[in-house]
Amino acid sequence: MQHLKALSATLALTIIVLFSFFSSILKDPNQIYFSPGGDGLKAYYGALYHVKYDQTALQTKAMNYPYGENIFFTDSQPFVVNSIRFISQNITDISGQTVAIINLLMLLSIVLGAVFLSLIFVELKTPWWFAALAAVGIAFLSPQIGRLGGHFTLSYIVWLPLLIWLLIRFDRNKSFVLSILIGLVTLLATGMHMYFFALFGFLFLFYWGYQFLSKQYPIRQWSWLAHIFIQVILPLLAIQLLINLTDPISDRTSRPWGFFTYRANPATVFLPLHKPYASFLSSVKLFQSFDWEAYAFIGLIAFVGTLFGIFSIIKRIRNKQKWYMVSSNPLLNVLFWASVASLLVSFSLPFNLGLKFLLDYMGPVQQLRALSRFSWIFFYLINILVFVGLYQLWGKSNKFKALVIASFLFLMYDAFLNVQGYAPRLVNRVAELEDQKNESDANSWVKQIDPNEFQAILPLPYFHVGSENVWLVDKCDIARQAYVASLKTGLPSMAVMLSRTSISQTYKSLELISEPLAPYRILNELPNEKPLLLLVDRCNELNANEQRIVGYSEKIWEGPAFSLYKLPLAPMKQYAQQQELAFEKKMEFVHAAQLDSVNCIVYDSFEKIICKDALYGKGAVWGAAKFWRKLFNQELKNAQAGQNYNITFWVKSFNKDMMGRTVFELVQKTGDQITNYQQDQFQHFFHSFRGDWMQIQIPIKVQSDKEILSISVRNQDLGTFPIVLDELLICAQ
Repeated sequence: MQHLKALSATLALTIIVLFSFFSSILKDPNQIYFSPGGDGLKAYYGALYHVKYDQTALQTKAMNYPYGENIFFTDSQPFVVNSIRFISQNITDISGQTVAIINLLMLLSIVLGAVFLSLIFVELKTPWWFAALAAVGIAFLSPQIGRLGGHFTLSYIVWLPLLIWLLIRFDRNKSFVLSILIGLVTLLATGMHMYFFALFGFLFLFYWGYQFLSKQYPIRQWSWLAHIFIQVILPLLAIQLLINLTDPISDRTSRPWGFFTYRANPATVFLPLHKPYASFLSSVKLFQSFDWEAYAFIGLIAFVGTLFGIFSIIKRIRNKQKWYMVSSNPLLNVLFWASVASLLVSFSLPFNLGLKFLLDYMGPVQQLRALSRFSWIFFYLINILVFVGLYQLWGKSNKFKALVIASFLFLMYDAFLNVQGYAPRLVNRVAELEDQKNESDANSWVKQIDPNEFQAILPLPYFHVGSENVWLVDKCDIARQAYVASLKTGLPSMAVMLSRTSISQTYKSLELISEPLAPYRILNELPNEKPLLLLVDRCNELNANEQRIVGYSEKIWEGPAFSLYKLPLAPMKQYAQQQELAFEKKMEFVHAAQLDSVNCIVYDSFEKIICKDALYGKGAVWGAAKFWRKLFNQELKNAQAGQNYNITFWVKSFNKDMMGRTVFELVQKTGDQITNYQQDQFQHFFHSFRGDWMQIQIPIKVQSDKEILSISVRNQDLGTFPIVLDELLICAQ
């Protein structure tokens, strides 16, 4: 009866809160986009394209043309969108309601998260009304609410409370039915996002460790192996099998960027930063430089409870009692310490204690980008623990009842502030997609072109995010325009906004917007000779190579925001051949020491440093990537003050994972005075590709006639991998 009452009360309260804050979304869910750009709009685009145009369930052609991508690397909720595809193709067409289904599922997840939180509280012997109030407050305070603005697959609040509830039930009755349910939840959550498997891993590790250490499940009882296999191993194998059988890519990054950057901080977890009742904290400089990923505030009540808990632990240590017993419930005790371990990892412990090298030996763990998300387990467990503790005070005296009531009021206030801060940002509309008949001026272009004449869209300025080796962000409004054009025409995009994209495919794509010194490889891999539909934003952010591409094209439509061009392939191929010959001619002058003929002032072939892998001749700068290597350090004797120059050099094995993240340090000095200092990564300065070599070009402005220039490079991520650099040139622009 308690379960039913808690369930009913929680549903009623949660739905009331949902309608209070999200009514505009619930009234018209199919026209509301939780994000008008960024990761959110990309996720909608990927889902809509997959449902409407893709031919296979586990591959999408939406972006990264002509290669496409495995659906599990697109943040498009594979199980959700493929369910929509299946129903639309075999039962009734619901594809037109894809946006509504995605939006309602994310909001429904809040409801279900609250429901399972209430069931957890009932399992922990609190009355139904207490369980319902605590559950609703915790659910709407959840840091995952903040993911509704873009990281949709991470916004599903239901998964962690559901697993905790199932583990509580399983601990009481170790049946295979419950193991199958746990395995199914693990499968679905992992299919949504691999981070959930990593989060679940902490709970599984501590739970099963507790089983063995407490001898509730002796090693000799081999049925525990079956339970672990069903709950943990089988779901992971199923997901990996789905991916491996349909994913031929072997050169995805082994270490995404951000492992040591997107981490939580004790202040972002425990302190009410940016809350109106603690506005004074914003004036503290120490609390002003956190990345948004770091925020996972547990609530003021949980924070106060944490302080009391720490005091209690210290007291028990002094009294030589079992300090680790933070609850009378053994399982809650175990799960809480699992959350503490997860919290410490979210702070990047132990890696930020001078132990970063440990990451080199941790295999799949290197795939994690944002450690801050590991604080979520602690959020749920500390709130559960604190409110269970508050209930135990309820019947002791009226003063304690007043304390509990005040705690509930403040929990609700914190939850209110959390939802109020995010809910208004979720109400966005995309007018071009609402105009399904293409009657608006913005969509007038749709009726003026025939998509069958083209094979893909090439958006300019070009963007490519996802390889973790090159981070070419979208400029202007080009990403949104490209998504809309792709959905209107069914044409795939050559741009990329994905995750862990093939490194070799990435560089083939980037050749198109680089200076060609060899034939474009990607053009030979296109399936036909149809022209490309060039979509050019009119924000004047195109680089010289992109402007050149436009010059080869024929304008077919011009609007206030962007223009469309027909880009034939033949001129591109011809230009690449011409530039290859011109480059070889230039290098003939360089090698003949006729630098004036090519307007250059410095050339170094590093012939004194013998290297079998040199680009030209017998020498090149080389050595273990983790050490600084000096490329140049001398006076620019023939340079003119105020003149702009380009520093170019070549790096071998550019397809090597993380090579694009190699750091260079450039220093310009006049005497002892530094006039310019620059530190950046190769990925922002790639210029050309040829064979296994990538040319880096760094522009500088000479400040004085006797300027000393120093250039050094290093890549700590690559460790002892040999980096080879050759053919340094400094030429006038």
